[in-house]
Amino acid sequence: MTDQDLLTYLCRKYEVPIPIIRYYEDQPHWIPEDGVEGYHVPKLPILHISKHAENPELVLCHEFQHYFLDTLGSKNSVMEKTAAVEDFVQGEAELDLAEFRAANC
Repeated sequence: MTDQDLLTYLCRKYEVPIPIIRYYEDQPHWIPEDGVEGYHVPKLPILHISKHAENPELVLCHEFQHYFLDTLGSKNSVMEKTAAVEDFVQGEAELDLAEFRAANC
């Protein structure tokens, strides 16, 4: 299984175009939180994943959820990243990864 297999699975499940995955070595200078292992910039079809992520598949699923929610929004709206949104996104990411792994064992 590769990240591309997981990404294809997610895109088919949620019926959205496949975004680009970019891996980064160091923390971007504008991310204030320590330990951020990935990010998605609103309105761009790019998922950024740290090369040092502890669980890169889960990070990919988490950032994919942000991408998916972003595609659901209106063209000019951006969903605020509140604690509730982060909790929802993380829960969905964990479910997606568990489903993917179960289907590919």
